[in-house]
Amino acid sequence: MEVGDRMNRLAVTTILLSLLRIASAQTLQASIDTLAHGFDGEVGIYAVNLSSGDTVSYNADTKFPTASVIKIFVLAKLYHDVAEGRLSMKDEIVLRDSDKVPGSGILLFMHDGLRLTLKDLSWLMINMSDNVAANLLTDEVGGVEKVTSYISSLGLTSTKELARIFDKQVYADSAERKSYGIGVTTPRESATFLEMLYKGKIVDAKSSKEMLDLMKYQFYNTSIPRFLPTYRDTIEIAHKTGALDATRNDCAVIFTPRTDFILCVFTTHNADTRWITDNSAELFIATVAKMVYKNFVR
Repeated sequence: MEVGDRMNRLAVTTILLSLLRIASAQTLQASIDTLAHGFDGEVGIYAVNLSSGDTVSYNADTKFPTASVIKIFVLAKLYHDVAEGRLSMKDEIVLRDSDKVPGSGILLFMHDGLRLTLKDLSWLMINMSDNVAANLLTDEVGGVEKVTSYISSLGLTSTKELARIFDKQVYADSAERKSYGIGVTTPRESATFLEMLYKGKIVDAKSSKEMLDLMKYQFYNTSIPRFLPTYRDTIEIAHKTGALDATRNDCAVIFTPRTDFILCVFTTHNADTRWITDNSAELFIATVAKMVYKNFVR
């Protein structure tokens, strides 16, 4: 076979593979659109294949309540302050009864006077989604305005921490807080943040890796990881969930042997507000994750 023929065949094969990828991406987008249209609530989705650059989205630039997803941004501000020398992960905080707020986590049940390092609190905030830990860390890094200012410095202008958790002013202080509660973001901006983490661009490469490693031990795994292959044996998932009665979210970096990808799914104004594993939003997020996985990892 002549060199020219081989080159022509290679070019044709490349074009065919490109067309197949485009067709596959279009099929995924159509499937996501159909699924989202059928969900009884408001949905936002953004996913990106970190090898090919392929994306799928739905309401990617619409603002959603973060719920506890905001805690990954608090974590980033903590690492930033540690890198700047203002704080150390070995610094200790004394838990007081006055710090305790309801909701997820375990510090609510711990004794007054318990001493915890900032490292302890960061682990509890991310993996147990501990609300007390989140408030304590928000205070340590200077408050919600400082967290939001740091997020803005990353070029994420729609993402904000709006209030401490169960702050009495959270629903009375401003229209934004009334609409979104403790935080607001978009699927695209949350995914962009995770991509910056993945590429080692949040604080520095070491800090970014530590944050992702921390997120791999998430306690709540009934959404994105739910239908994916043998979590932790076959793949790794660094993610953070967020949940309110009518809001369920999950944002993740999924590491697989073939390719890595990012997926952020937000749902709000959901008809199903039940606090059960088979809440329809939990199942919806898990189904989206399975669809994206099958398309990106093939």
